[in-house]
Amino acid sequence: MAKTRPKPSPPPRPRRLIGYARVSTEDQLNDAQVDELKATGCHVVHQEHGSGASRSRPVLAKLMREVAAGDVLVVVRLDRLA
Repeated sequence: MAKTRPKPSPPPRPRRLIGYARVSTEDQLNDAQVDELKATGCHVVHQEHGSGASRSRPVLAKLMREVAAGDVLVVVRLDRLA
């Protein structure tokens, strides 16, 4: 009787580095954060303008729904996320 080999598991999905940059006011630029995130290896950088006093972060909320297992969310400083 011939033995059947188990199916090989699919190769692991490559890890994605996803950047998130936020500044507080419309007149500020994300340029420095974006440059740092790209230098870290983030191929995609999501950008948002939003005051630290406001809890509304529509770009971050959408990003969190789209992040998959194995993805890494990268921020320049933790206060940019919170």
